[in-house]
Amino acid sequence: MDNVIHGNGQAALNVCGCDRLHFTYGPITLHFDRDEFVAFAGAVTRLASQLGQADDSRNVAPSSAYSDPICH
Repeated sequence: MDNVIHGNGQAALNVCGCDRLHFTYGPITLHFDRDEFVAFAGAVTRLASQLGQADDSRNVAPSSAYSDPICH
C-alpha cells in the first residue's frame, strides 16, 4: 500500500499502487476504484446529513435507493 489514512482507530483508507482504494472499518474491507469510492462517499455523506438533521435516527425516512424490504 502506498498511502494509508487512519480514522478513529477502526477506519483506514489505503490507496494502493494498483490504483484501487481499500477502505477498512474494523474487520471489514471494501475495495473500490476511484469512481466507486466517490459514489460511496457521497452516499455516506448524504446519510450523515439526514441523520444530523433528525432529532432521533428512528425519524429518518427510509431510503428509496434500495427496494429490499428486509432491514437485516
